[in-house]
Amino acid sequence: MTETAAADSLRRTALRWFAGGLVAAPLGILPHEIGHFLVLLALGVPDLALHFVGVTWDLEEFWLAVLREDHATAATIAPLWGVALSDAAGPLVTYAIVLACCYGCATWGPSPALIAVAYFAQARIRIATQYAWRRLFDSEFQQRLPSDLEAMAAGWNFDELRVAVLTGIPVPLLAGFAVLFLAGSGIWLLRYLPRGRRIVAAVSMVAGMGVSLVAYAGYVGPWLLP
Repeated sequence: MTETAAADSLRRTALRWFAGGLVAAPLGILPHEIGHFLVLLALGVPDLALHFVGVTWDLEEFWLAVLREDHATAATIAPLWGVALSDAAGPLVTYAIVLACCYGCATWGPSPALIAVAYFAQARIRIATQYAWRRLFDSEFQQRLPSDLEAMAAGWNFDELRVAVLTGIPVPLLAGFAVLFLAGSGIWLLRYLPRGRRIVAAVSMVAGMGVSLVAYAGYVGPWLLP
């Protein structure tokens, strides 16, 4: 292969993987939120609305009762298992998306779009991982917020924490599973990056993800589902 042909091939690789990254944000974020939304819709919670990066609903009294550890009152507003299921539904959809992307690559061959979505969809676990690490190893954090309930009252808010508060399943266990899932799927998907050009493909894909996130969060998402 001539030097010019090699350069053209490298550019095509970069453009292909950059283009694959462009679909990562909407396909990695919106199905996750739809998972939450559908369970809450089935529960019939009031003032339910789906937005481009979240779901809003009027269960303020429910969470106030939970924070008071008044589960009997909370249960009269909405079933605890149902709200816990709605909070778990988002991560479960994310896991399903990643498995579908892996299956697609195994069945139809390397797809930059599928690989980008699989990686991007799991980036959300960084908050739960940070929290779990501090819960296990940060003595100052443990003294200041000795329980998940107190952490939630202090402003921590993510799916795994809400599930932990409602079910008693420890956040480190939930976050640990997510990290293992990310590591397993991430390592498995690396095989589909082009040999000899993995760095170019990875950097181009991440650049596409960045553009995708900016476009989705700043323009497409607010227009589609404000």
